[in-house]
This record gives sequence, structure tokens and C-alpha cells, in this order.
Amino acid sequence: MSWLLEGRPLHSILVSRLRYLGDVVMATPLLEVLRQGDPELRLGFLAEKNHGQVLQGHPHLDQLHLLDIDRHGADARARESESIASGALGAWAMVPNLINSRYDLAVDLFFNPRSAWILRLAGVRHRIGGTRGSRRWLFTHTIVPSENRSRFADLFKVAPGGMGEHLARLSPLVHKESNLPFLDWFEQQYGGQAISPHLPGKHWSEKIGSDLLGSAGNSKSAPIILAPGATWQAKQWPLEHWQKLIEELVDATDCPLFVLQPPIGGTSWSALETSIPAGRGRVLPVLNLPQVLGVISNSALLVSVDGGIMHSGVGLGIPTLGVFGPTDPALWFPYENAGPYRVMTSKPHCAPCDLHECDQFICLPELLPARVLGQCLELLGRGGE
Repeated sequence: MSWLLEGRPLHSILVSRLRYLGDVVMATPLLEVLRQGDPELRLGFLAEKNHGQVLQGHPHLDQLHLLDIDRHGADARARESESIASGALGAWAMVPNLINSRYDLAVDLFFNPRSAWILRLAGVRHRIGGTRGSRRWLFTHTIVPSENRSRFADLFKVAPGGMGEHLARLSPLVHKESNLPFLDWFEQQYGGQAISPHLPGKHWSEKIGSDLLGSAGNSKSAPIILAPGATWQAKQWPLEHWQKLIEELVDATDCPLFVLQPPIGGTSWSALETSIPAGRGRVLPVLNLPQVLGVISNSALLVSVDGGIMHSGVGLGIPTLGVFGPTDPALWFPYENAGPYRVMTSKPHCAPCDLHECDQFICLPELLPARVLGQCLELLGRGGE
């Protein structure tokens, strides 16, 4: 089996999504779909080292190309794994690396200037991207789903939100054996199914140190992981709401509780330590990304604000509850029909707004802990208690 583009067979495809963590996770259905159409296809992925390391060990990837770009935020620095990042290449070294890999097609899901130029200089014959600015001329094909939503309507029913946006970039392809254009082939193969991202859970489970969840060993129940840290002020659920939720989870379950402490400054999440009784868990120290993924992969439930950690929980197949404020769940949490994944939002009149900061911040403060607790118990299978 094989894919065709302009009548030419494609033996190797490079997917590029330089950042961010959640977007890299949401790109994994592309890998699964391409592999489904051609099990012999050679697949590569290009991403920045801080976010691309989440794909280490992915079963559908033949080669992971990590770009060595230094980000200035504390989050990016602290989440980096030294062992994985040490194999990353700078932009100029990445070009000959990709030339030697000889990809037939590159699908750029981010199409910022850096990725557009790297793929062009690497000499990849066919390059699919978007239409932002003058760099659209660096691509051989440009696909913008928002310009023709009706064309991709069936695809978005199966893969809504950001996943559908990514998959729509494959629309110029034709499946050789069935002689079907990609959109028709996708409807035939996946119609009626629910698409979701997938990460290699076993890979990350093996990386976790027993000391990180040591106190969970005294319980017969897997732990609940809480991820309260948000890069944006407008995505942050209030500290007092997290405190109340922890108290109610302690009373309602026997699960150990662990808080993933974000590396970025601001709120002192260590204050949540006092809400967790001795022997029932703790606030974890700042962990790098592989450690975070290892913690999540060993849990019974992840409760997270909108961000990359939340998407990673879904990718690992862990029951996940996303706590949303200003962003649109239809676009950034398209998972509710695909498994034990739920989103909670208060939906005020001004939402969605996508603001990073808000003087009239009401969306997340109005989402009360009692509502979130109810969904937690449902996901834990304890809704009747």
C-alpha cells in the first residue's frame, strides 16, 4: 500500500509541528492515519526539543528530529530532559540531517518562518503548509481548512477541533490501492469512529522513579494527579478552588493525591500541601517532562487546566478532566466522544475569548469545586457515591 501525491508514490513523510506540547500531542493522529494507509511508510517528526521529546518511543515513528532552540520561559527550561535534549540539533545542523533522510513529503502543521525555511533548504520535494504571509511561497501546497469548512465537514465530525485541522493538511493525498482521495479514504476507514491522540504509555511508565510516587504504595488505589499550573493568568483556576477540591477528594475517595508543581513563577502551589493529609500524597517537586509523563501514566485520573499536560493525559489514555476558562473546548478539547475524557467550563457570556489576561476574570472563578468533584467521581466510576 502507498500514498500518492500528484501521481507520485510517497515512501517517506516528515510531519513538522515545532511547538507547543499540546499541539505536538494533537498531531499524533496524523501518524496513525498515515501508517494505517501504508504500513511500510517511513515516518519522521520534526519538533523543538522541549516539546518533541513527548514523542520519544512512539510506535508509529521511525525517526524523531529534535530542534535545539532555547526558549526563555522557565517552563520550557525546567521541563526539558537532559538525556533527550542532548541529541537535538541546531537549525543549521538540522538541514543536512533532513537532506540525508530524503523525505518525499513534508507536512508542516505550524508553518512558521523557521520550519518553512528548514524544510525548503532541506530540499524536500513536496511541502504542505499554510498561507501565512510571504512564506506561503516556500510550500508546494497550501491547505487552510477554515477557508472551506464544508469540504472538510465529514472529517471534522470524526476528528473535531485541532486534530481535524491537522488531518485536513493531508487532503492532497490519494490512497493508491483504493484510488480514493484522502478525504474519501478517511471517511471509509474512520467514519463513525472517534479519533484521539496516542502516546507510548509504557515507554514513559518505565522512566518514573519509585520515589516520585512512593507514598502511593501504601494505597490499593492508583493516584489522582492534579496539574494546576497555567502559563496564562486567564487559564488558572483559583488556588482556593484547588484547595477545596483536594479536601473533597480526600473525603470522597481513598486515592492518593499528587500535585504537579509547575516550574513557572507566580502562585505558590506548595500551599496545597496543607490540604493533603499525611500519607495521602504530596506536592511533587518540579519535574522534567519525561518524569511528568511517567507520573501521569501511573495514575487513575488527571485533573488539569487547559494546557499541554492535559493533552498528554488524553494521549496516554488516562481518564482526564480539563478545567477550561477562556479558550474554546470545541477546538482544544475535542476528546469527549473518544474515551474517559471530560471538560468543565462555566461558559459566561464573554467566552470563548482567548485572552491571556483579563481584568474581569469570571470564567474560572465561577466554576465551583463541587461541580468539578462530581465529574471526578464519574470518571473514577464512583458517580453513585
